[in-house]
Amino acid sequence: MDKLKAMHYFAAAAERGSFGAAARALDVSSPAITKLVASLERSLGVVLFHRTARGLSLTADGERYYEAAQGIISELHELEQRIGSASGSLRGTLTIGTGSHLATNCVLPQLTNFLARHPELEVALKPIASVQDLAAQKLDVALLSGWPPERDVVVRKLAQTRLVVCASPEYWARHGIPETPDALREHHCLIVRSSGGTLLDRWLFEKGGERRTVDVRSRLFSDDRLWLAEAACAGAGVIRIADLNLGRYLSSGALRPALTDWECLEAPIIFAAYARKQRQSRLLRAFLDFLTELFADLERKRAGPARPVVPKPEWFGRTLGRQSVYQERRQRRPRPS
Repeated sequence: MDKLKAMHYFAAAAERGSFGAAARALDVSSPAITKLVASLERSLGVVLFHRTARGLSLTADGERYYEAAQGIISELHELEQRIGSASGSLRGTLTIGTGSHLATNCVLPQLTNFLARHPELEVALKPIASVQDLAAQKLDVALLSGWPPERDVVVRKLAQTRLVVCASPEYWARHGIPETPDALREHHCLIVRSSGGTLLDRWLFEKGGERRTVDVRSRLFSDDRLWLAEAACAGAGVIRIADLNLGRYLSSGALRPALTDWECLEAPIIFAAYARKQRQSRLLRAFLDFLTELFADLERKRAGPARPVVPKPEWFGRTLGRQSVYQERRQRRPRPS
């Protein structure tokens, strides 16, 4: 029995609550997980899991073994990095969590260059929604947009985005291009829901010291900005999206901006976050250097002067139930005639 592999399989099953979920995460068969964990239990002479129809839970022996296994896995990961550092090349696996919109529009198009620099390095990408996933999914680093936490993790700010209002040419042809922010009330808008559950249907604009607040209406909203961008390309409505995620949509003509003489307020920051214990990781430092170069290049390519960092808006970090948010917005917003 490969005890190290068994330890990895056991830890994955413990974290996900089922052999099937662990198998999907590790890209192996469920019987392979089940068989190796059973062999581990026989070798140890203890039962590690309570097995029920609702899934797995750790026994008291399982809890103790899981804690010890996590320490061994972590030490092995650090040892691989030290050996790579001593030999002059990066070796091991760097686990990165990010949102689908940042991965698709910013990181993935340039990731080949990073891997080419470090041919012995492996990268594992995981989808995440918030910085809380950093510890929950045992990530080396999280790449996110929003406003970074003020403690508990180390943060590197990478870019200040700008928000752009846009829609497909077909949508604008059917409904007309708005000339003022207030005209957006007559349009179908595609709304992002924040990681805290807040429906972001109040859009703020500013021009020459004049500020406008528009409560837009929508029948389509999502936590995933990439899905909404694709819906906008299909003509579903108007989207407000960060400019650094827009490159391929604008260059292809799939989306066309509007209200370009107005500044959309509350644009998020793009940042990397990692645990303090990762400060000395050579793999992490190499990836942070890559991200710094990547976003500096993206900022240089866009038009206009550099933007100062936008302060965190009052809604950010609110944690409300999805239904309560929806009802709150609907109750304060008049129905369209």
